[in-house]
Amino acid sequence: MKTRSFIAAGVTLAMSLSLGACTDSAPQPTPETISLSTEAGNQAETPAATTTTATTATATSPEQQAEQTGEDPVFAAIDAALAAYPGGIVVDVDREDGRHTYDIDLVLDNQVIELEVDVDGTVREDDREGDDDDVREARAATVSATEAIREALDRHPGGYLDEIELDEDDGRLYWEIELDDANFNDLAEIDIPAN
Repeated sequence: MKTRSFIAAGVTLAMSLSLGACTDSAPQPTPETISLSTEAGNQAETPAATTTTATTATATSPEQQAEQTGEDPVFAAIDAALAAYPGGIVVDVDREDGRHTYDIDLVLDNQVIELEVDVDGTVREDDREGDDDDVREARAATVSATEAIREALDRHPGGYLDEIELDEDDGRLYWEIELDDANFNDLAEIDIPAN
């Protein structure tokens, strides 16, 4: 008789787990043990079957994030970098190909800090170096990277920043900007004065 009770309890447990796996609702917490009663009224503690539901976190593409917020996700990445390094001046932003990550260089004090910033706002410092030209150019610029990107995107609605770099040529300081379309194809190259 005990064997039949354990078999019935096991079948019930298996059916419950099978049905639970078929539902669309979020998984419910599972108790660590389940009490099985027998005909004799005894309680037996049996470890519950543990079901791990792997939820796949899908990365939000720049297009999806732009659709949700109404703007290119580069602005959130720049904001995250500047929040982590207050007083920094962004001099270069490069969206990584095939990834939703940005390489951002900013000048803080007399150093260029190279960062990797994810779309979710995670900021990692890769390197620091002294680059007198970048420091001098950053201090001379009166138009920020954010302002230059906004102007470029105003000229090309539906575009996404691929790269922006502060550059100087023959005494002229400007932002060199490359934009992509929604499919990551080249859209436009624009130079915007930095002062």
